[in-house]
Amino acid sequence: MASGVPSGSDDTNTILEPAEQEDSLFSVAVVARGAEQIERVFSAQADTQPNRAAEIKAQTAGEITEVLVTSGQKVARGDLLLRLSPGDRDAKLREAKALVAQRKVELEAAERLSTRGYQAAVQLEQSRAALEQAQALLVRIRKDIDYTELLAPWEGIVDRVHVDAGDYLGIGDPALTLVDNNPLSVVAHFPQDAVNALAVGQTATIALRSGEVRTGQVVEVAPRSKAATRTFRVEVQMSNPEGMAAGISADMRIVTGTVTAHRISPALLTLSAQGELGVKAVNSGGDVVFHAIDIVQTSPEAAWVTGLPDNVRLIVRGAGFVGVGERVRAQTLTTGEIQSIAAQSGTRG
Repeated sequence: MASGVPSGSDDTNTILEPAEQEDSLFSVAVVARGAEQIERVFSAQADTQPNRAAEIKAQTAGEITEVLVTSGQKVARGDLLLRLSPGDRDAKLREAKALVAQRKVELEAAERLSTRGYQAAVQLEQSRAALEQAQALLVRIRKDIDYTELLAPWEGIVDRVHVDAGDYLGIGDPALTLVDNNPLSVVAHFPQDAVNALAVGQTATIALRSGEVRTGQVVEVAPRSKAATRTFRVEVQMSNPEGMAAGISADMRIVTGTVTAHRISPALLTLSAQGELGVKAVNSGGDVVFHAIDIVQTSPEAAWVTGLPDNVRLIVRGAGFVGVGERVRAQTLTTGEIQSIAAQSGTRG
């Protein structure tokens, strides 16, 4: 008779002590991260544009006798820009005035005859119509004379003069281009994920290439995207009393509120088996978990992301060697160790 554990069963039935089990787990380095409140910011490259621009065109034909402005000159509303030769318009005006006077006399005579019964009602109406036609002709001639002087429709800056004295302008020919740079329009195109957070009335920060930083207000968010890029046009108006030139490149930055997010190193980002962007972490039970995230803000040093628990232990070393659900031994790094890893990866962790 024999007693005890049967021979040959030692390898298959060995039960590891808890300390031995811990030693057999793969070791990963983790850092603790807590959620913070940050500003939700959207930014895009932008260009400054005139608030409005118009080609001032001739509304009557004639030879230019005088150009009174030059490119770059500031003008007020109603200022005279150029003048056309009157030609025979003065003679036509005198003729039209005389015709109106004649038609008035004819109408008065017709009315007297009509009251005495010597003229039919239809003849009276013909006289009245003849006077109205003469008066309409007089109005057209006076308007045509007014058109020989081209006036500024609003305050602005002469961008370019297309003509000179002695040139002939036909109806609809451009004479000069006038721009209004106050306020200055700043236009940027934002991606689809930003459009629902942007709204008219929000404040935008405009960083000009000159280094100057200004603020403006959102006045338009396009209701549909640009087909080629799937981006949405956003226009901001920026005060420009000193008349800064349009066409300067800038960066537009719009704060749309606050969001709870975690600051992490971009080097920690990975993809799940389903293709989701996220990070690996270790839960309270020591298991590897995957958290899908959304990036809300980035900088050269870090990314701010949402989708993580308020407090999380992120795997910063060894994540590529462990799978989701695997039990691991987590080593929490010291501040010095975190800084060392960040220096090696080129980020601040």
